[in-house]
This record gives sequence, C-alpha cells and structure tokens, in this order.
Amino acid sequence: MSDRKLKVAVVGCGGISRRHLEGYADVGRTELVGVADIVPERAEAAAERYGSKPYGSAAELLSAQQPDLVSVSTPPGSHAEIAIEVLRAGASVLIEKPPVLSLAELDAIAEAEQASDGSAYVIFQHRHGSGALRAADLLAGGALGTPQVAVCETLWFRPRSYFDPDWRGTWEGEGGGPTLGHGIHQIDLLLHLLGPWRTITATAVRLDRPVQFEDVSLATVIFENGAVGTVINSLLSPQELSRIRIDTTGGSLEVDHVYGYKDADWSFHPAPDPRRAKKLGADPGVRTATGELAAATAGDDHELDPWTASAGPEVPSSHRAQLTRVVDDLLAGRTHDTTLASTRPTMEFVTALYASAITGGPVNRADLTPGHPYYAALHGNVSQENIDTAMTL
Repeated sequence: MSDRKLKVAVVGCGGISRRHLEGYADVGRTELVGVADIVPERAEAAAERYGSKPYGSAAELLSAQQPDLVSVSTPPGSHAEIAIEVLRAGASVLIEKPPVLSLAELDAIAEAEQASDGSAYVIFQHRHGSGALRAADLLAGGALGTPQVAVCETLWFRPRSYFDPDWRGTWEGEGGGPTLGHGIHQIDLLLHLLGPWRTITATAVRLDRPVQFEDVSLATVIFENGAVGTVINSLLSPQELSRIRIDTTGGSLEVDHVYGYKDADWSFHPAPDPRRAKKLGADPGVRTATGELAAATAGDDHELDPWTASAGPEVPSSHRAQLTRVVDDLLAGRTHDTTLASTRPTMEFVTALYASAITGGPVNRADLTPGHPYYAALHGNVSQENIDTAMTL
C-alpha cells in the first residue's frame, strides 16, 4: 500500500480549485491525472502548474483517464450534474461546498452513488481539524456535559463587486445567499457537534447587496437532544468572524476564527462550582482602580478539565486536513466519514431556513420529503417578486 498512489482529478479550475490542487500535492500519495475547465486557458494553466493534462470538460477527462477520485470545484449550480457523471464513470467524487442547490439534487447524486462502484463525499473541512475532532468526541461521550444553548455566527464581508460574475447573486448560479454559500461551513460544524435538529424558525433579508436572495439571515433552532440555538449569517460585516459557542451543563465550549481555526481558537470554560455559582447576581462585580472587573467567579481554580486533558497534536482546519484523511481512507479501502449522506442534515437545515423565511412560519425537519414545496429548490419556486417582498424590510 505504501507504494500505491491514488489517481485524482479536478474539474473546475477557478479560485477554490487551488485548495484541492495544492492539497493533493501537499498530501502526496496521489497522482494528478487530469484537470478540466470549460475555459481552456484555466485548465491549461492548472495543468502546467501542477503537472497534469488539461481537458475541456468532465466528460473528456473521464473518457481519457480512469481516476479513483475526482474533486468537483465548479460553481455550485453544476455540482450535481458533474458528480453524477463522475459516479456513472465508476469513480468516487469529492464535492466542494455547497454540495448541491436542493435536496432533490442531493438525492439524485445519492441514487447515482447506489448504482456506482464509487462513492460521494463532500468538502466540509471544519469537521477535520483537531479541535472539532476533540469537541465531537467529548460532546458525544458526555465529558463536557449536556448541551443546552448554542450560538452560531458567520459574520463576513463581501463587497458589491464580489457579485460581478454572472453566476453570482442568482438562484440558478449560487443557489442562495450567505446561508448556503458561506454560513454552511459553521452550520455543518454546529450540526456535526450537536446532532439532529428538529424545528427552525427564520428570517432572511436583503439589505444592500445586488442579489436575488438574502444578504443576512437569522434563525432559531430546536435540536432533537433538547438544546436550543441561534444562527446568523451575514455578508455585511466588516469585522469578520466565524464563531460557535455551545453552553452545556459542564461549561462553555467556543471556537472563534474567520476562515479556518487552530487549536488556540478553541476554549472551554468549566461551569463554576456551587460555592461560587451562588454568588452570581448577588455581587456582579466592582471596577478596580485599573478599570478591570473583579467578578464573583474570579480566582476559580478548576482541576484539569476534560477539554484541556484531551489536547494532542494540532491539525488546523483546512482542505489539506480533510484531503489527507480522504486520501488515507481511500488508499486503505475505508469509507471517508464526510459522506454525502452525513451532510444531508446540513442541506435540510439550509432548506428549512429558506422555507421558513419565505413562508413566515416554522419548518420541521421531518416534513422535508420529496413532496415538500422547497424540496426541489431553495426558493420553493416562489416568484421573484414575492421573494423580494418577503426579504425586504
């Protein structure tokens, strides 16, 4: 096995493709057998830089080569069609986020996967840093307590010029706004940590950007485990932030970063012991001469908590982190754990958020079946005029 290389290819040679191409090169144990793009110059430039052969389409590449794994890094509107094409050729596919534009597309890929020798996986790299791996294990095992309250924030900034490409800002090209294209990273990580959700109530508004959908969305969510949370996604926030906080019976777990985290971006604050906790509210604190707040919990001296005790080798979240695991898994004959099926709850969440925002009512996850009005499209095939009305304050 040590001498075997995984044959990989990349379809779509735009900006995000560099994460895949550089990731495969850094990981090693791979052979890049082809790159494809409908713009010949992009394919040729990528092929020259990374030492491969250029092709004009996925079909051309698959006809000439037999890759084990194909990364799809084209605009989101083409993901489903290309993924199905790859699976029908018998190869596995790794789809850049957002994987699809609807649950209907997700299920079409799943159907193709069932009939293929290959498998479908999705890029959600924030699951694969050491911080998230530790958090998922500790939360699942109860070591950090029972989750009760969660906050999920994706506060990013994209200027109007970001939407200059024809496919951006449209339902057909992007499929949705920051909920789908940006906040989906944090939403996926939140669900990965807390498990299935039950009900969403949401608002989506367009305040400034030249788009057909929202530039800000807000949601409240109830989880199957009884926890509650809030989710906000924005493209109007100059001081960018990506944050998840989970308050449990044992303490507060938080990750605070922008586009990728390191272990230092994670923190866990154990709940105060009963003696100190009973002082909270009785004496909220006084300002010292230096202006610092002397809180009632100052001086807490916790024993080594489960989070601190679980520290190990650091792996920052990145495409490289996930690609390393993908390559290792496929060479070893294992199923990579970020499967298409494992990402369905994330797409259901996004679908429900849009459905709730446009219809004005709560949406239950259990109702998102093929007969649901928003199953086939995130806009629910509602007229653009009505969407504009729903998203205008």
